[in-house]
Amino acid sequence: MACLCFRRSERNDEKMKEKLIITDHLISCAGEDVRVEQGEKGILVSGEKIERIEDMDFFSSVLLEGKMKIWDMRGHYVLPGLIDGHVHLSFSASSQPLTELYGDDEETCLLRMVQAAQMELRSGVTTVRDCGARGMAILKLRDFIGRKEMQGPDIVSAGMPLTITGGHCNFCGLECDTVSEAVKAVRWLCKQGVDYIKVMVSGGNMTPGSDSLIDQYPEETLQAIVAEAHARGKMVSGHVHSTRSISRAVKAGFDVLDHCSFKAEGGEDYRQELVDEMAEKRIAVNPAVGKAYILSPEEAAPLPDKVAMWGEFQQSRFGTTRRMYQSGVPIMAGTDAGCKNTHFDEFFLTMDLMCEKIRMKKEDVLASATWQAARILGMDSRIGSLEPGKQADILAVKDNPLDSMRNLGQAVFVMKRGERVCL
Repeated sequence: MACLCFRRSERNDEKMKEKLIITDHLISCAGEDVRVEQGEKGILVSGEKIERIEDMDFFSSVLLEGKMKIWDMRGHYVLPGLIDGHVHLSFSASSQPLTELYGDDEETCLLRMVQAAQMELRSGVTTVRDCGARGMAILKLRDFIGRKEMQGPDIVSAGMPLTITGGHCNFCGLECDTVSEAVKAVRWLCKQGVDYIKVMVSGGNMTPGSDSLIDQYPEETLQAIVAEAHARGKMVSGHVHSTRSISRAVKAGFDVLDHCSFKAEGGEDYRQELVDEMAEKRIAVNPAVGKAYILSPEEAAPLPDKVAMWGEFQQSRFGTTRRMYQSGVPIMAGTDAGCKNTHFDEFFLTMDLMCEKIRMKKEDVLASATWQAARILGMDSRIGSLEPGKQADILAVKDNPLDSMRNLGQAVFVMKRGERVCL
């Protein structure tokens, strides 16, 4: 059984202020440069941060003194901890996540989130962006991890998403219908301390009674949400499947679009002029293509009545995301973990899909889960690359991820804010 790592249980050698990681295959992602740097290098970690990265000759005297903890990762590939840009920690990832969510009390829901966060961390994901949770306990978990009371990934959380009465994810959302209700909801979420605002602009596939072609909010309401959130220093992200909902979110000034499926009655409705506007405004997209996009429709469709359309939906998503990528829209990788049969330790499957099905370059896929994701989240001064002054969020894997993204599923070492993670 994998262990839970708490601050008070760390070993004596882990308490050393300075630690050194030795590698001969470094993928630092520094300066937006995603490549393997050959030659033996040392990553000096002091406290929670990287102090310096130098050739090993620089550290020869330090090695002789034996005053720091050393991890020899030669023969492995060392890179920044990954950023999963789309998770739902309060969902169970089972074959019936909604049934379990409805049945969970608050305590069980919190325990699920702890378990999910630990799975993400042990797989090499050191930051997650939660795109909608049941209740606000996720902020307590975020802060508990932030105080280093327990090891876990940094959590970027929207708390509960905004949705219409009976709308998509109403089982965990703040239901608001009018402009005044939506603005009040944004103010309340900011008061609770969320990191950003999530809006269900369109309907969705996993909510009974909803439909991904439904446009839940008029442009006037979306503009009011964005204005209020931006005035309070919060980014706004939109769940969008229909082309109309994408257009409204772009016009309203959303910062990130999740899914971005370009759907309409009759099938795909891709609009290049809209994508060009997204690229010009640097509106990022998180396609959230996880395990549901490699399973059969019967295994992947969120609800029984979605099975018939799911196969076509899967293939359409690959093509539209490819065209957005080729048009220069910033892409952030994300799994949608927590949804049906989409587990919290399978980020490598999403990244492999982005290479094989969307046909992104491997370097760009790795960027979408490291430095580019950090930039989209406004966190690139802290995370996303291995550079002096940044958090010591470090992953080592057995084989080169630039040969195959599936190699990211072979974590042999994970460090979070300067502390080794129990694998």
